[in-house]
Amino acid sequence: MKLGNLKSVDTTLVIIKGESDLAVLGITDSFQLTHHHFVFIKNKNFLNEWLEKNKISQSTGVIFEKKFFDLLNEEIKSQVLEFAYFTAIVDDVNLAMSYLSKPFYDEKIKNVNDVVDGRQMGSANIDSSAWIAQGAFIGDHVSIHADVKIHPGVVIMSGAEIGIGSEIFPNTVIYRNVKIGKNVRIHANCSIGSDGFGYNFKNGEHLKVWHMGSVIIGDKVEIGANTSIDGGTFSPTIIGAGSKIDNLVQIGHNCRLGIGVVICGQAGLAGSCIIGDYTVMGGRAAVAPGVTIGKAAQIAGNAGVISTVGDGEIVAGFPAREIKEWRREVALIRKLSSQNTEKI
Repeated sequence: MKLGNLKSVDTTLVIIKGESDLAVLGITDSFQLTHHHFVFIKNKNFLNEWLEKNKISQSTGVIFEKKFFDLLNEEIKSQVLEFAYFTAIVDDVNLAMSYLSKPFYDEKIKNVNDVVDGRQMGSANIDSSAWIAQGAFIGDHVSIHADVKIHPGVVIMSGAEIGIGSEIFPNTVIYRNVKIGKNVRIHANCSIGSDGFGYNFKNGEHLKVWHMGSVIIGDKVEIGANTSIDGGTFSPTIIGAGSKIDNLVQIGHNCRLGIGVVICGQAGLAGSCIIGDYTVMGGRAAVAPGVTIGKAAQIAGNAGVISTVGDGEIVAGFPAREIKEWRREVALIRKLSSQNTEKI
């Protein structure tokens, strides 16, 4: 797509730097800057992260929310103009994500075939030692490595890759371009790589943000039955090597789990959470969008985490706080409740 074409998709877009015929290949984010793609920037955190990473390559464009760009001092603006592949502004970055993600999503999937089995088309790359049950569907250009086991009813969509020795149990769906490492076990009825829950409200309609980031799962991960892991918006959701995820867990788009993370049943992560190595989450624990949890932390069952948790911290309750503090509060409430009951 040409830069000038973006103006017809979001009519508020104004190009500050860049020719109209400049090639724009897609959308990315600061986690994974990609050549001739662009990022959306609506606040200082996004800007600082992009500047730090893009100064070296100078290969990505930026689209700012106008009111934020207008607040920048001239020195920062000059840095942006120097380092950006192109620079543009829009009235509302969130709405721009909905508008602009659709044509790039359509471009990405326009030649995808998930109707005819890749084995029938001859496009699937399957090792001779792989074990694939009847009733499984293998999409276009799927790669299945040695000693993989695929059970009945599994759907593996186009561009996915399954690493050596991995096993996928019945009725699981692996969405497009998901990458699964070695010796991974994914139990029945899981969904890996479905669209994240991203919408922006305008004129009585929830406008979809089109997701194309997919999922990367490290080696020796085990995922329990009926778990859902959403694909990233513009870069992958990451499940670190050796992580163990129980049944009925929800992991939102853009989450990044470190190595050896343990998540117990019915826990949920909203989008863009970062979970440090070897952290453990109890059953039905919940983490709010964009929260960072440090390494080797412990999140008690039913806890609601709405702010940063440091390395090694143990938290409980809602809102989640240091577990000793939570226990004192519970004990005090019981004491007060008991006293009131006696008076009655």
